[in-house]
Amino acid sequence: MSVSTRDRLERVTKPFRPDASSRRLLAAPGAGAPFAETVTVDVCEASLGDKMHKLILVETGLLDVEGASGGWLIVAGHLIFVPADRAFRMRSAPGTTLHVAHLDPSDATWIHHGCWTTAATSLAREMLLQAVRWSPAEVAEGGTARLFFRTLSGLCVQWFTNTRMLWLPAVQSDPMRRAVLYLQDHLGDAPLDDVAAAAGLSGRTLQRHCRAEIGMVWRDLLREARMMRALELLAVRRTLVGDVARQVGFSTSAAFTTAFVKRFGMTPTDYVSRRYAASWS
Repeated sequence: MSVSTRDRLERVTKPFRPDASSRRLLAAPGAGAPFAETVTVDVCEASLGDKMHKLILVETGLLDVEGASGGWLIVAGHLIFVPADRAFRMRSAPGTTLHVAHLDPSDATWIHHGCWTTAATSLAREMLLQAVRWSPAEVAEGGTARLFFRTLSGLCVQWFTNTRMLWLPAVQSDPMRRAVLYLQDHLGDAPLDDVAAAAGLSGRTLQRHCRAEIGMVWRDLLREARMMRALELLAVRRTLVGDVARQVGFSTSAAFTTAFVKRFGMTPTDYVSRRYAASWS
């Protein structure tokens, strides 16, 4: 099973069809007491909507999550919140390790419409590691364990206040599908005129399609795809910032760093340093 930015670009060109897998690896048994688990598995499953929220930390590897509006590629050191009752499909790269907390929706009100992703803080990681240590029976008894999970739910409201990241919107029309598939093979070099020609449109018409269909201009979609790929590459140890810059279409490391800081509020070097300091690999 392939999970990458390239695959995510291909998947946003295909219709999302809600489905329910007969065998689930990351499903809560039902609406009951919260609990958490650590799994190292190759996930490929779909849900029409679970009864509990999911808070997932990608410890190692990559996780692809797809919904009706588009999809996310979550790299190590990042969280995704999947609200209850939302249809989704998940795929993980081989050997991916996830910490998953199944949370009671009544413990806190979710602040976004649909899933959301953010960089995990050290506190978030430590709390998820602690959540895994509580047995389901201890949580069901109430007391400190139950209060811990209620606190974890409440903190999600603070952790996910960032702008949307690691997300690409689904496209519907044939011209937009052709444009995104062109980007899949030309992420490092995708001038608007070339993309428009591949889509069978003028540059101006392509921009109109982008605004009408996905609510952003082509430059913004290109930036999000490049930043997604950049984080994917930076998640691999010993990847040089200059090499990442070239692979995602920047002529210099300085230009890439400027774009990265504008998008994520830190330099690529700082991003890598923080990840390794938090023991992610």
